[in-house]
Amino acid sequence: MYPKLIFNSFSKREKVIFLAAIAIFIIGSITRATVAVDQSSDFIPVRGGTYREGEVGQPIAINPVTSSNPVDLDISAAIYSTLGDLLTNHDTDKDGQIHSVKIKEGLKWSNGTPLTSDDVIFTVRTIQNPDTKSPLFKNWEGVVVERISELQIRFTLQTSYAFFMENVEKLPIIPEHIFGKLPPANLKLSTYNLEPIGSGPYKFESFSKRKDGFIKEYRLKQNEHYHKNQPFLENVFFVFFETEKDLLQAFSLRQIDGFGSTNPKEEIVAQKRRGTVTNIIPMSRYYAIFFNSNINPILKNETTRTALRDAIDKNQIIEKVFPENTARVTEGPIIKAENESAPEKLSKDEIIKHIEKRKAVEERFSLNLVIPDVDFLEETAKIIKENWESIGIDDVNLIELPSEDLLENVIKPNNYEMILFGNIVEISEDVFPFWHSSERFYPGLNLSLYKNSEADTLMERIRQGDNTKEKAQHVKELEEALQEDVPAIFLYSLPYIHIHTEKLKGFETKNIIASPSERFKNIANWHTKTARIVKDELETQE
Repeated sequence: MYPKLIFNSFSKREKVIFLAAIAIFIIGSITRATVAVDQSSDFIPVRGGTYREGEVGQPIAINPVTSSNPVDLDISAAIYSTLGDLLTNHDTDKDGQIHSVKIKEGLKWSNGTPLTSDDVIFTVRTIQNPDTKSPLFKNWEGVVVERISELQIRFTLQTSYAFFMENVEKLPIIPEHIFGKLPPANLKLSTYNLEPIGSGPYKFESFSKRKDGFIKEYRLKQNEHYHKNQPFLENVFFVFFETEKDLLQAFSLRQIDGFGSTNPKEEIVAQKRRGTVTNIIPMSRYYAIFFNSNINPILKNETTRTALRDAIDKNQIIEKVFPENTARVTEGPIIKAENESAPEKLSKDEIIKHIEKRKAVEERFSLNLVIPDVDFLEETAKIIKENWESIGIDDVNLIELPSEDLLENVIKPNNYEMILFGNIVEISEDVFPFWHSSERFYPGLNLSLYKNSEADTLMERIRQGDNTKEKAQHVKELEEALQEDVPAIFLYSLPYIHIHTEKLKGFETKNIIASPSERFKNIANWHTKTARIVKDELETQE
């Protein structure tokens, strides 16, 4: 019998059951086929596509040796290689003062010129020249650099420094054949600062400007001379905006694919929605109130500083000022991945009793706190003012100043009794620049003018030691000394927030970063296009 005749011979109920069985069979077959395909294949990134990163600000000099402008450093991270990426070998003598490194063979700049040890030596000596005014000067001060061969370089330190190789790995290399004939003071005038020659995964293609000179877009393309595998993205564009509001609007209209911020505002975090990915990246930066007891003698008393510290409700600040999961209480200058344990605190009754005792001696207990005109710092200061007034402080005066005025008028002359400020620690355990007594006055960064010989010794040992267990013990003892002496009130650490559309894959940062530009460290792995491949083939490729 024909199938049609068989089907027509069924009763109405039998027809429904038969059709349902067929439907179940078809769905089951599709499901089994889909599962089989999923189990036997996988998606892999493929080359192609363009990614557009939004930035507030302008590129000025895309040269990581001379510029500290965040926009310049972001673009530089995609164009310039760091020495760590170029190395094949590293040896250190037993005293830790002589480091010999070897770079890879066949390295080239994006214009095809060979990259050799001469470029590394030129980079270091350019940084060391005071006329360059390099932001990296302190990292390389006193280091002697010598050429051993076309691929080998020797670094000699005045004293051993346990973190020296971290400086080596982060050192961006600039080309001698481009900048070598210029006086260091004139490096910033070179046209190559806007049309750079690098050795990283991407190279300069073009940029577009408005009639008033504002650079609207900066375009990079794959560097065919890159020493590793070619990056997946064909192009990376940086798109610039005058205000954060303009940037957020562009993101909502999908005119850009992603952006980042060091300021965890509600407006920023609110971009977390369907079709976007939010990355909360820990940064080695913390905010604290630094005491200058030379201006206000009341602050010389350790118990008074402790009372002021313990009167502050840090959790209240984090809950009221910052969106969820974007700030973390910190108890010291060494930022860690895990939560920190708080020191033992005075009770509120003990705090009030101490303040009353001080007020019996002083005519009036008043405090002046200088704060930059940054919204979240202003909000933080208002809560601190409330906390301190609740324990009996007569006056808490908040002095808000433009950030550009702080350095010249406040920090350089130590013209503050207390300042609410942030520090970024390049190497998390090396807090020497911020807390050693030799760094008490500008250009040192010891804002509390802290002086403790035992703490100094610990910081020196941390810098010089290479024994991991001993170093950890020294770090622990240093943290305890800072908590006991209370030279500052450590408040919180803030992350870097990067938000992008779901189409971007491969974005990851495994470690705590010191600079936002470090988010581009693995930009060669970013991708927007994928292809399905059979797993056997994938294993063969690997």
